[in-house]
Amino acid sequence: MKKLSLLFAIIIGSVLIAGITFFLTQPKSHGPQAIEGVMDLRHHSFHDNTPIKLDGEWEFIPNHLVDGEAFDSYQSYLVNVPSAWTKYTIDGQQIPVFESGTYRLKVLIDDTEDILGIKTSNIRMSNALYINGKRVGHSGEPAEDSSYIPHNTPYTAYFSPDKKELELIVHVANFDYAPGGGIISSIFLGDQSSIAKLREGAIFYDLITLAGFLTMFIYFFGSYLYSKFGIEQLYFSIFCFASGVYTLTHGEKLLLDFINISYAPFQKMQMISSIAVGLFILLYFYRALIKHMNRLVVKVFCAIGTLLMLVALLPTSINSLFQNINSLYVFANIVYIFYVQIIAIYKRATGVMYLTLSSLAILLYFIVATLNTNINLELSALPPLLPFICLTMLSLYISHRFADSYLEKGKLTEALIRVDKLKDEFLAKTSHEFQTPLHGIIGISQSMLKDNSLPISADEQKEKVSLIFNIAERLSYLVNDLLDFSKLKENELTLRMASVDLYAITHMTVEVLSYTISKNVKIYNHIERGTFVQADENRLRQILYNLIHNAVKYTNEGKIDITCYEKQSFLVIEVKDTGCGIAPENLKTIFNPFQQFNYSIGGSGLGLHITKELVERQGGEIFVDSIVGQGATFSFKLRKGQPTNEELPSMPIQTYQHPFLTFPHIVEKIGKKKILIVDDDAVNLKVLIDILTQENYSIIAIDNGHHVFEYLTQQPSIDLLILDIMMPTISGYEICQQVRQHYTSTELPILMLTAAVRPEDMIAAFQSGANDFLHKPLDATELMTRVRNLLLLKESAETAVKMETAFLQAQIKPHFIYNVLNSILSLSYLDLDKSRAMITDFATFLRNSFAFENANSLVPLEKELSLIEAYVNIHRTRYPEQLEFNICMDEPIQCLIPPLLLQPLVENALLHGLKVRKEVSELLLVIRQEEHMMIFQLIDNGIGISSELLRQIQNGEKTASQGIGILNISKRLKKFDNATIHFDSHENKGTTVEIRFPIITL
Repeated sequence: MKKLSLLFAIIIGSVLIAGITFFLTQPKSHGPQAIEGVMDLRHHSFHDNTPIKLDGEWEFIPNHLVDGEAFDSYQSYLVNVPSAWTKYTIDGQQIPVFESGTYRLKVLIDDTEDILGIKTSNIRMSNALYINGKRVGHSGEPAEDSSYIPHNTPYTAYFSPDKKELELIVHVANFDYAPGGGIISSIFLGDQSSIAKLREGAIFYDLITLAGFLTMFIYFFGSYLYSKFGIEQLYFSIFCFASGVYTLTHGEKLLLDFINISYAPFQKMQMISSIAVGLFILLYFYRALIKHMNRLVVKVFCAIGTLLMLVALLPTSINSLFQNINSLYVFANIVYIFYVQIIAIYKRATGVMYLTLSSLAILLYFIVATLNTNINLELSALPPLLPFICLTMLSLYISHRFADSYLEKGKLTEALIRVDKLKDEFLAKTSHEFQTPLHGIIGISQSMLKDNSLPISADEQKEKVSLIFNIAERLSYLVNDLLDFSKLKENELTLRMASVDLYAITHMTVEVLSYTISKNVKIYNHIERGTFVQADENRLRQILYNLIHNAVKYTNEGKIDITCYEKQSFLVIEVKDTGCGIAPENLKTIFNPFQQFNYSIGGSGLGLHITKELVERQGGEIFVDSIVGQGATFSFKLRKGQPTNEELPSMPIQTYQHPFLTFPHIVEKIGKKKILIVDDDAVNLKVLIDILTQENYSIIAIDNGHHVFEYLTQQPSIDLLILDIMMPTISGYEICQQVRQHYTSTELPILMLTAAVRPEDMIAAFQSGANDFLHKPLDATELMTRVRNLLLLKESAETAVKMETAFLQAQIKPHFIYNVLNSILSLSYLDLDKSRAMITDFATFLRNSFAFENANSLVPLEKELSLIEAYVNIHRTRYPEQLEFNICMDEPIQCLIPPLLLQPLVENALLHGLKVRKEVSELLLVIRQEEHMMIFQLIDNGIGISSELLRQIQNGEKTASQGIGILNISKRLKKFDNATIHFDSHENKGTTVEIRFPIITL
């Protein structure tokens, strides 16, 4: 582009230098010159049909209009004619712009018998011509003040000289035209025949030019009205019309011969037509060469042109100030058009050479027209062929375009015929692809609905539903491929290129596919963490998904390895499988659309074609290598990227990754629900914080997934985790799976966020343990609704745990009370002391069981132990000599524990582990302190627990014979850091329950 601009500058500079040199080297005038107000034509014959330009030194009297007799009584000055009087300097002062004055020239001749003629051209702004005291012609009515009548129109006059000295007196007045008045163009003197020919030639030139432009106007305007195809035709027709008006109002100003109007509106037409010429020729080429035009530049030129046309409507004394600006505007437009045409030629645009030649003809015409306005250069200086040259070039351009269009239509027709055949084949294949699975779904569904003869087992139902799901999934893949194929064909696919984490995307894709694989195929992601590529994140996932899914489809058993390596400025990603491989003859066509082979397993044949298109549109390439029977390797390369949190040295502007935030970002609201947000994008975190802060939540925002468990440990009161799936070093799936090892879905709800929209992503999110799933960009209302629902879920779960605790408090079976009361009554007859002791223990048990503080989260250890001792003493009294219970604690320990943490375990041991034994039952409660933990061990010699029941208890599963006590204890312990419960049991030998609880002092 720089070379092209330099070439354009050289061409324009050469044209300007040549033009300036031409005008500077031309003689000021041909023929005799006036000297000191006298022109000697005594030796000149007027019969050679060559009019004489009366150029040279004329006498001039400023500010007075005088006749020949009074001329010598005024002080006169010698001035050069033709020229504007603003260039005169008299007595060291410049003539005013608005002025009047008298010119005089004496012409000496020999022949007084012939009829002579005189022709004027441009005398601003009104004039009257006198020869030997007789007025022979005028344009307007000059006066010494602004009462004059302006009307600058060329005219001719004929006269018979009565003596050999012709005194030419020209009265000139200008009180409106800002550039100044005076005799601007040459006055011609000749015989009747030569002056008539000069006049007729000038009129003929204008008429020919007018005819050319009007012909083009009628042709293009009519063509536009007929077809309404291409607004450039309308622009060009308006340009031709404006050029015709320009021709009528300049040169011989033929419009004044047809219409009798005052000069003020006529002058406005002159200016508006000249501006419209530049404006609409620009708009025409903008539409014709729209690919090469700068839209902003065109808008600026259009705005300037519109403004200048509005200025032209102002009075002449104002709008004439902009005459040179108007000329410069037209010239700048045409120069810019030439520049764009050179670019179009360089880029081999169709028919642009014809446009360039037509522009050159227009440029030459309006250069001459501009010089005609400002200096002594006649429009007829050029042959009247320029409009026809322009018309011819444009006709050739249009015919060239039509010819190319015709040939292109021929090619398109052939292509359409081929595409029509492909379409028929595609419809047949696609119909088959849809028909087969649909028939399968219909058949399986009918078999499930109509087969009532035999009961269908749950396994059979599950198998049939699974088949329906797999078939529907296959249809979903086909529809998605068709949609992407359509977008690629229509160029409607939008890519958002950025530096993305290749490891994270690959890991997430592998996680998603791992949930759907039903055969013995392992997928290994060997890409290192911190590897980045330049790509569209969603489309890169689609590429990986297609390649890995394709590898899984053709690998019955084995493995798939995903690796990458650097190659120059690219990263090459390889997906290698151990499947059936691809035949050598099929490697060249495998990426073609609708390509399927004899061994193809379903599909539409679009997946690999779409993958290839997506790779190439992101600036990469894709390759395949395969050995039949050993597997295939698909490789594609993309440009290397850099981590988004590193400042790129080539970037001139430093970008900030954490606007207004430092991490961890904590918003504390006392007594409000607490939410932990995890996202590596600070902008996303800022949006989430702003939305959630409005709802009065306490917020902890972190940008590193590895810190999740640190904050879950430090802040056990976190109510909700909002987690982004795509993070650079650890994915949201991994975090979610690790969280679920310690927290159930009701204990800590998880809301996952992602920009991915594939159904597989949602399935993978739920299967990794998420409670809910939300797409980016986020809708604030939807986000708040889902957050409220998840917090209500956790609140409901906590309420259920509290209800269970309350039930444990009231879990005193009626027969237990009845038995205890009967025992007290019996002992009152046999042993009054034991009866009183039992009443005391029973009262202690009831008081501690229903104590108000048990509703609190923590109680002193001694309270729990007194409850246990009361309960055990009741059993000892009822069954003497059958129970030995001891508490082993070296010294009293002052600490807090959850209420009913140990008593339900003691009760469970007495009722289930010891009651059925005939020998003496032993129950030992060991309490000790170990670093920062309290250790509680409850050891019995009961019947033990079966291995299956022990597994269910360890996994937190509800069993048929189990109450809510152990499950409740397990749930409540999860709220405390490092708190655990462990069971060790052997059948017929006994059970040991160990609880580890952090030391919490009073």
